[in-house]
Amino acid sequence: MELPYRFSEPPSLDLSIVIVSFNTRDLLIDCLRSVHRHTREIAFETFVVDNGSKDGSPQAVREKFPDAILIQNSGNAGFSRANNRAIRRARGRYVVLLNSDTLLIENCFREIVRYMDERPEYSIITPRVYDGNGKLCSMRLWEDTPRDAFWRILGKYDVAGEYGKMGKPGPKEVETIGGSCFVVRRSLFETIGLLDENYFLYNEEDDFCRRARRSGQKVCYYPDASIKHLHGKSTHQREVREKVIVETYKSNLYFYSKYYPPVWNRVLRALYKFTFLAGAVHSLWNRLTGKSSEMADDSVSLKLRLLFMRVPKTGGNNVSGSSTVANGPAESLQDKSDFCR
Repeated sequence: MELPYRFSEPPSLDLSIVIVSFNTRDLLIDCLRSVHRHTREIAFETFVVDNGSKDGSPQAVREKFPDAILIQNSGNAGFSRANNRAIRRARGRYVVLLNSDTLLIENCFREIVRYMDERPEYSIITPRVYDGNGKLCSMRLWEDTPRDAFWRILGKYDVAGEYGKMGKPGPKEVETIGGSCFVVRRSLFETIGLLDENYFLYNEEDDFCRRARRSGQKVCYYPDASIKHLHGKSTHQREVREKVIVETYKSNLYFYSKYYPPVWNRVLRALYKFTFLAGAVHSLWNRLTGKSSEMADDSVSLKLRLLFMRVPKTGGNNVSGSSTVANGPAESLQDKSDFCR
């Protein structure tokens, strides 16, 4: 079990905005500009947690946003661990985990704070999300199921079908929300603990929502406020793509071990192995026919590595990150960064 986190001081601001960044300098600066341009009528602070960027991101933050609280990791600590570093120092009544490739397009945080103040039954909330072209993003508002995982591993998951399942417009209680703009009542961390650091990348939002709901808290989708999300700009960087694929695979297996019955865990592991073998054959064929690319997604050696990788069937459920399953996909290798997360 994750242990409740105790803050040393009571909240003194309305909102703490936490942005984890890895080699997304220009996107990060645009995100920060949008935050300062549109956030009005509430008291807030901004954290930037840099995961060992080599593109000058920390220097750019210091120069352009000296009031931002910059936390620098020596390497890529993963999404959950990086966010937790800032959460421990947060002074806001609410904490928002905001992706570096998002843009505020209105004063959404004032509206969210107002709504959560009026609706104390909600402890987690997210706004409506648009993509870079202004199109409404689908968002899975229900817990991941073995059936969802089955089709996602095969690369057959129907993302477009999520639109119809989202239901009618308007604020509503849901099971889980996407992680691109994840707003949490600070007191919830004192009830259920911080993010589970066994997740390096992906699954952490579904995990956190499950823990909140099991403790009696509610989750809200709030489409009366909106942001823009540019999708996967960090996870598709060529120099880190292989690590993203490997670590997300490990994160997925940890999630399945934590929440699915053992029989489903065995089925999903076997299905992963099948897709890795089929993918390796496909990539080898591409190489032989001269159609292969240099991207990690088409790497024979990576798929063979995943095929024979030994990942423990269970992991620790603490927030220290000490488990051997500490750090994310394959998704056959369909990347979750295609979704609003």
